[in-house]
Amino acid sequence: MSQFQVKVGGHEIGVTQSDENTFIVRLPDKTIHLVRKQDNEGANHWFEEGKDNETPQLSDLGTAIEKHLLSN
Repeated sequence: MSQFQVKVGGHEIGVTQSDENTFIVRLPDKTIHLVRKQDNEGANHWFEEGKDNETPQLSDLGTAIEKHLLSN
């Protein structure tokens, strides 16, 4: 498992990658498990584990994680 920080909305957010598509994200008020799923066109979507809706906050976190992974 790799650990890293991403910056979202001016805050440093701690992230642990638990497998290829699952990330443990330590937000200021809670810890969530963020899951990356690809649609049939290859676009990534980000969901809180066990839920089926992508929110703008989850999308922003996912984008920051993708940028980190691509740069490292």
